Amino acid sequence: MKKLLFIILFISAFLSQGQIVRENELIKKIETGAELMALGKYDSAQVLFQYVLQNMEKLPSDVAYFFGRNSYHVGKYKQSINWLNKYIQLKGTKGKYYEPAIQFLQFAEDEYLRIQRARTEQFSKDIESAEYDCGGLEKMLCPVCHGSGVVVQQGIFDEVYKTCPYSLGEGYLTCEEYNQFMRGNLEPKVKAGN
Repeated sequence: MKKLLFIILFISAFLSQGQIVRENELIKKIETGAELMALGKYDSAQVLFQYVLQNMEKLPSDVAYFFGRNSYHVGKYKQSINWLNKYIQLKGTKGKYYEPAIQFLQFAEDEYLRIQRARTEQFSKDIESAEYDCGGLEKMLCPVCHGSGVVVQQGIFDEVYKTCPYSLGEGYLTCEEYNQFMRGNLEPKVKAGN
């Protein structure tokens, strides 16, 4: 029985020692990643930080700052925003890296918004220049009244039926009108209800 207890304690101590060595190895990788980041070797630092994130059970809060800041430098702005916010949530204004975290958070947010605006502008340009192929048809179902020629609206007491302001009750648009409508450029021919 004593032998079994001794073996269990020995194995437990050995595993515990192995875990400490492993954790020290991961902390060294964090430090090396921070040094690489300071030297401008962002891609190499990113590899180390990702390794730590995948292998360390309990992350020190400073990793959130390092990974967030480095993510900014490698152009992963949304990731940077998330990790820098996490650092600020964990450490608050008392955090060792609070000031640079706020600074890089602002940089990341500015870049992220710039990219989103550019994507939105490009999408708008693509929509404006898009042409729907009507497949040789001269007329298309009106997307407002769905071919019925009537728009139904809920009134105070009952449903109110109004002539479709785009198809004028016909229920169809020409191919050109249809494309103008899809780009947001088709004006109603009459006010609804007239």
